[in-house]
Amino acid sequence: MRTDDLLAALALVASAGLCVAFRYLPMVDLPQHYAMVSILLHHADPAWGFAQRYTFDFLGRPYATVYWLGAVLGWVMPLGAAMRIVVAACTIAPLTGAFALLVAMRRSRVWILPAIPLAFGSLWHWGFLNFLLGTGLFLGGLALVVRVAERPRRAASLGLAVLGVFLLFTHFHGLVMLLVTAPLVAWGWRSQGDGLSPYVRTLGPLAPAALAGAAFVALTWSQAVGTWSPMNPGVAERVVRFPEFLAGGAPAPWAEGTVAAFAVVAAAGVALGGAPVPKRKLVALGIALCAQVGLYFALPLNTSTATYVSARHALLIALLILPLLPSPEGRLAWVPRALGTAVALGALIVMGRDLAGFDREAREFDGVLAAMQPARRVAPLIWARGSDYTDARAFPYLHFAGYYQAAKGGELARSFAVVWNVPIRYRADYARYPIREDFEWNPSLFSAEDARHFDYVLVRGAREPSPALGLREVSRSGAFALYEVARALPAGLPPP
Repeated sequence: MRTDDLLAALALVASAGLCVAFRYLPMVDLPQHYAMVSILLHHADPAWGFAQRYTFDFLGRPYATVYWLGAVLGWVMPLGAAMRIVVAACTIAPLTGAFALLVAMRRSRVWILPAIPLAFGSLWHWGFLNFLLGTGLFLGGLALVVRVAERPRRAASLGLAVLGVFLLFTHFHGLVMLLVTAPLVAWGWRSQGDGLSPYVRTLGPLAPAALAGAAFVALTWSQAVGTWSPMNPGVAERVVRFPEFLAGGAPAPWAEGTVAAFAVVAAAGVALGGAPVPKRKLVALGIALCAQVGLYFALPLNTSTATYVSARHALLIALLILPLLPSPEGRLAWVPRALGTAVALGALIVMGRDLAGFDREAREFDGVLAAMQPARRVAPLIWARGSDYTDARAFPYLHFAGYYQAAKGGELARSFAVVWNVPIRYRADYARYPIREDFEWNPSLFSAEDARHFDYVLVRGAREPSPALGLREVSRSGAFALYEVARALPAGLPPP
């Protein structure tokens, strides 16, 4: 398997390299993540205006691992470089976790190759960094469960305990998936005659994270409020849209091509045969996979507080198929290896082309960013949310104003600091202007009264702001335009 390990590792490194190579990536939430990390880094500096607006709640809202990692790296390098490393790590985390699981289960790692396009699927284009990293930790946790179930190892048990806590501070979903799947995997990989000891060895180390997770739900879940429109598609729609939910975001036919290519390579491997999964392990993996399929069809697509809820399980379905595929043996093993390599290489070339194109397009923002003074209040009116380098249903420019806050401080009209599970919070004594949340999707709702509470209005798109808003154009760069509010009210910040 050394050749497959090497090819898979090279493909993962190349995927991470694409994230490091470009300044701007077509990920919807990424600018807001930049802004949250910048608040952590510059909170004590009065020139940024953060201490008077924001505070932290890492225990009550523990989705912090991504932000902590960005802040630690940001202390020793520029924020842009730090965040590109963070994004690269989160991008390959699910496939790296799957790689670790295949190693632990002694299954062929050749199946990582046709799965490489999934690294740049719909969840990546949304910018769900916490979920991607949490998914990788979940699969890596299952790999540790396999090791601990097979034989007692103190280091592995300790690693499982630490990983469980990290999962809680990364994404609650990954922790729940690990807690409910670990007993099943422990059953599948336990040694004969071990009795209950495999379950004690695997579930015992996870107990602290489980208790902390229960406390998080009990104390914080009642505050989970939001404004997303609930959506619950029927079974037929979920079947039809599976490629979109799994791999959407890039221009067509990326999603359909990704699913088709993966299916062809997997089918070739099944047809050629190889070392099968032993029966009890096959049953355990089959139940785990069926559970993910059930969640994909049973959960709503949107709740008021989250989007792509059921769709997130599309990725887990694909990744949990990998250990079920036969391990190619003998001279015919080159067939899935060659096909998988071709899929991975082709996907990296296509995605690299699209990412390079988006980066060139998005650098128009640099012109208006250079004209913006630091620590100002910014209201984005993003009429043109899409890009020529993403799917028509994607909107990578929606939160682009977050790059201003990350680079120069101040405040945004819409911030992740109001999202219930984000640990960066608005201070209770800060009188934040309560702008309508849906103006982000309908900039025409932005009124002259709204404008008075901001210093800048950032526009993207050909539509000009209404003269009634009282704006003065400051800068224009490509599709972006920057306006200054002529009669802006003072910020009225509380003492730091």
